[in-house]
Amino acid sequence: MKCLKPRWGVLALLLASCAAHEPTRAGERDDAVARDLRARIYLAKGEAAAESRQWGVAAASFAIARASQDSLAARWGQGQASGRASTLRWTQSFEGSVLAVAFSPDGRVLASAGYDSVVRLWDVDHGGLLAELKGHTAEVHAVAFAPDGRWLASAGRPGEIRVWDWRQGRQVALYQGHTDVVRGLAFSPGGERLASGGLDKTVRIWSVATGAEHLRFEHDEHVIAVAFSTDGQRLLSTSMDRSARVWDLEARKEAHRLIGHEEKVESGAFSLDGQRIMTAAADHALRFWDARSGQLVNVLRNSGDVSAAAIDPAFTLVVQAGWDGRVQLVDARGGALLERLDAHRGFVMCVALSPDGYTFVSGGMEGVLKVWSRPRAPLDVLLRGHEAWVEALAFSQEQELLSGAEDGLRRWRLADWSSVASSAEGTEAVGSLAVSPDRRLVAAGTLKGRVRVLEAGSGRPLLDLSGVNGSVRAVAFSPDGKTLAAAGDPDIHLWSLPEGTPVGRLQGHMGKLWALAFDATGHRLASGGADKTVRTWDVATRQPLLRLEAGERVRAVAFTPSGDRLVTAGMRQPLRVWDAVQGRLLQTLDEGTAGILSLALSPDGRFLASGGLDAEVKVWGLPSGELMGRVGGQQGFLSALAFSPDGTVMASAASDRTVHLLGFQALAHPPPAGTGIEDLLRRHGLLWDEAHFLLQHR
Repeated sequence: MKCLKPRWGVLALLLASCAAHEPTRAGERDDAVARDLRARIYLAKGEAAAESRQWGVAAASFAIARASQDSLAARWGQGQASGRASTLRWTQSFEGSVLAVAFSPDGRVLASAGYDSVVRLWDVDHGGLLAELKGHTAEVHAVAFAPDGRWLASAGRPGEIRVWDWRQGRQVALYQGHTDVVRGLAFSPGGERLASGGLDKTVRIWSVATGAEHLRFEHDEHVIAVAFSTDGQRLLSTSMDRSARVWDLEARKEAHRLIGHEEKVESGAFSLDGQRIMTAAADHALRFWDARSGQLVNVLRNSGDVSAAAIDPAFTLVVQAGWDGRVQLVDARGGALLERLDAHRGFVMCVALSPDGYTFVSGGMEGVLKVWSRPRAPLDVLLRGHEAWVEALAFSQEQELLSGAEDGLRRWRLADWSSVASSAEGTEAVGSLAVSPDRRLVAAGTLKGRVRVLEAGSGRPLLDLSGVNGSVRAVAFSPDGKTLAAAGDPDIHLWSLPEGTPVGRLQGHMGKLWALAFDATGHRLASGGADKTVRTWDVATRQPLLRLEAGERVRAVAFTPSGDRLVTAGMRQPLRVWDAVQGRLLQTLDEGTAGILSLALSPDGRFLASGGLDAEVKVWGLPSGELMGRVGGQQGFLSALAFSPDGTVMASAASDRTVHLLGFQALAHPPPAGTGIEDLLRRHGLLWDEAHFLLQHR
């Protein structure tokens, strides 16, 4: 972050001008203007940092903005960024570059080495120095732990490989044969062999027990990295010659030559199941290959340089380092940039990822070692399972979500977001869902004019209510759970529960209905549909109360918890907030939208979520109507929204057949304004130059 963007610069000049005034009453006004400008500067910086996935910088920027003006947008930004930002656990500085890092198999010990020729072992949790291994006469370029964690191999210039019992601090073996710097080391899964590769263009396999060289292969240029397959029968090597090669160790020959990178191949790895290979090169590309056939499977590119890379065994996360000092976390499944850290002031020479995938380390040319942890609980998760676009959502319990689509009903168990389990609950098409207030019943509207009432916990059928004309696009329980409403074409059907006895119809609409909502008392019901009107009804007398003209088809309605406001939305119309008693229009939001298909109110009534043809969820603060933030991540239109009963999770469904879960607690309820800024700076390894409005990594 070298300089302010132009708009920040203008704001900063205005702020300085305000600060120059005398502390008179006018000066007090200037102070207010100065606070507003400061808030706007840091809000803009936070938004820019969030857009580039610099989550730590964004979290601190929004927190500083809130200290001057606690806006809903800054609260949202801080919550979103804090939930995604990695934490700097500890750092160490050395004379000369950090050239090599490796985690022990249990992830509790970190080995580092570099220009000063000393190999050091660190406690990962606390950063304490456990051991120093001295014996190398020049820089060390590679370190690797044996599978049992007992031994550590290290190598560098001039080509010697040393094996250490690191706990006792003594060297147990010395392998000689390479004629130049060794860049790559790897133990076989059984620990009986050690592979090495270096600037002499050779790959060598050594017997750990005897130190004898068993095999030797050659590249056309320097060898950079080596990695064994999980069965130990193949070896991968990467090189300056722009290739990666797979060697069959039993047949003692090259099995595949992986060609396609346009620059040197810096890193490579086998997946845990041995079926795939990842290679990372200086051409900004990550390539994925079929390990058996050697065929290219996928290519991921991003804007970051690649000087080194590490991937988790499941091939879900890549830690990517660059020559510009950047460390990036990349989704290995689709290439999305998850986080960017401008972590170093020069080239990043090495990176490593812990076995559990939550801790990573980077070493820089400037001699700084940094150990980071990424959040263990994801702020959001994208769920896949439906074969058709999802039309309805409802939380049956705090940790259980139901989704409905043309391929049926599906239940998602959300206790562990890193491994969400789901199960199909039938194949009949579902167009709408509602859960009773006591969470015991689920109503599922079908596309064939029926409403199925199920036991929420088990999915056991209880009632089958028929007679609705057309597909049932909306269902709603009254607050006492004794009445169920279903939207038809054009009538509203009412049944008493638990018997399922029909108690009447509400008639007056002239087209298909898409939206229903009871107020908090259960005395009024709102409806909207294809006749471009919103109507409210007295449920007891079955008589209409209000008719509101929307101008276009209505797709969603919702009462605020107080019952005095009614929110409506639909095609080619803004969000509208009405006086629910008198029918006066009080507020319009999101003017110019192409269409809103779904609404959801948080249980406390403080937040309104809307989604539709804009392919994003918008969250609004109530009663102000201020736009808090936007949520992307899905493709196509947003078809359904729901909050969990405690308001901590927001779910959205889209036409791309996905369900997106967002942790809403941190977004809606961040720490108090003006608190914890120093802790945020320390946690994310940031320096704040308040005079110049700069935030950057230490």
